[in-house]
Amino acid sequence: MQTSFAVAKSEFRDAEQRGISLLPRILDRTTEDGLADRSNVTCLPYVEPSMGNASERIEESIAYMTQNLNRPLQVSTLAALVNISPSHYFALFKRHTGRAPMDYFTRLRMEKARCLLDTTVSSVKEVAAALGYDDPFYFSRVFKSVNQLAPSNYRLKKKMEKELEENPPCKS
Repeated sequence: MQTSFAVAKSEFRDAEQRGISLLPRILDRTTEDGLADRSNVTCLPYVEPSMGNASERIEESIAYMTQNLNRPLQVSTLAALVNISPSHYFALFKRHTGRAPMDYFTRLRMEKARCLLDTTVSSVKEVAAALGYDDPFYFSRVFKSVNQLAPSNYRLKKKMEKELEENPPCKS
């Protein structure tokens, strides 16, 4: 049979993982066993350690995503960065942005890809590599799924739009 202390310690660990304070119950048990005098003990409500509010945590992870567009990331890495469990992070992120974390990250990468295609003469393969994609064909599929155009077609369309803007057709 476990001692009251061992039971209380076990319950405390379980409750701590769920964010519940069992301090009053532990003190009650130790008092019952004559292990503590509770007459001068003040029980305070459990307060979760402050780690900033949820929006600040999500914004911090978005900033990290933006700085690391050139490498693959995982939800577990982002969650650990802001000290939240992966499942809780996923829910907070989706509530804050309206998108799943990896979908948001992919869209950030594709935004950067559009910028690189618009402003450089880099090949699609080079743009893919700059954004951490080892396989340019996979990059092209992802780009097309987000932008509804393959990267080369996107670049061609932008080039044609720019030419039309600079040299509008003659009106008769």
